[in-house]
Amino acid sequence: MKVIRDSIHGDIQLEEHEIKIVDTPEFQRLRRIKQLGMTYLVYPSANHTRFEHSLGAMHIAGRIAKKLCLSEEEYRLVRLAALLHDIGHCPLSHSSERLLLMYLNTTHEALAKEIITSSEIKDIIEEYGYSKEEVIKILERKKGYLSKIISSSLDADRMDYLVRDAHHTGVAYGIIDLDRIITTVEIKENELAVEHRGLRAVEALLVARFLMMPTVYLHHTSRIADAMFLKAMEISIEEKLLKSSDLWKMDDYSVICFLRSCENKYQRDIARRLDTRNLFKLAYSKRWNEIHPARRKKLLKDLKLVRKLENEIAESCNLEYGYVIIDVPPIPRKEEIDVKIIKNGEIISIEKESQIAKILKNAQKDLWSFEVYAPRENVEKVRKVCDDIFGV
Repeated sequence: MKVIRDSIHGDIQLEEHEIKIVDTPEFQRLRRIKQLGMTYLVYPSANHTRFEHSLGAMHIAGRIAKKLCLSEEEYRLVRLAALLHDIGHCPLSHSSERLLLMYLNTTHEALAKEIITSSEIKDIIEEYGYSKEEVIKILERKKGYLSKIISSSLDADRMDYLVRDAHHTGVAYGIIDLDRIITTVEIKENELAVEHRGLRAVEALLVARFLMMPTVYLHHTSRIADAMFLKAMEISIEEKLLKSSDLWKMDDYSVICFLRSCENKYQRDIARRLDTRNLFKLAYSKRWNEIHPARRKKLLKDLKLVRKLENEIAESCNLEYGYVIIDVPPIPRKEEIDVKIIKNGEIISIEKESQIAKILKNAQKDLWSFEVYAPRENVEKVRKVCDDIFGV
């Protein structure tokens, strides 16, 4: 048994097999991957990593498993799954997720499975009598309530990152009543649900996540920095300066060093701008209801169209490709609010019991915006061209 002191949960205890997994190179890589990507350019103390988040998620998953009186084997499997749930993350966490989809047609969740089955982590799991297949099934959401503990609208992952991100950014919106949620969680009809007396604590969690989205996760400056990083990486892969298949082996340090030393001047310029916080600025923005549904659908689905528009705007402003960036975030997912409540012995959707949940579900799209970025000195030119293309 080993104890690790955590800034959020205090002492986190690890068993022998968990310690061995934490000591593998694959897991240690997470020490060098920031939890919030480029958000440290907005909140200077947001330097926490996927490493401590993974430990925290494991700790909370274990607490939930104990509360649910799961068997010893299920308890250990759930902790293993939580510990490994983010091991497939690439540099700067979600900042590079789009690259995985574009060039490898995969996600960090799928990479986690690959890493577990092709590294010494597999041997450690099996050495202690556990099944890597069962751990992977939990991560793939194929194990009912066990998977819900790791990945759902009310999971250990979310409970940890909200509190941890709030702590490290100094933003108070992420403060939630973890103890109340955990003590009221139950298994019913193979679902993870919360007793009615825990409704207010769950509402607070949903509100916390909603408020953290524009304040932290979708902060405009963070979005701009992410978009600049992504564009530099896209161009590097397109020009065959970097193999997309190497992404999962890299960390924040190696990818920034790559951009700094790249032979292409655009990548070096982007690295310099990120290093000195000389970021692009917002030139144009449209919210969900300000874009015609058909055009919005095309922008969301057609990456080639987005790249064509970027090039068209850049040429109209006499700028090189890459100095106009269109940022189209994914559609907010309705399941983010889909929490189950137990009332009078029956499972019901939280929307039937909570006006707050209803409002949040409808308000999610208000957080979405289509944005165009450009260097400060070119913002006005780019804005005028965007007005002509997209309509004032």
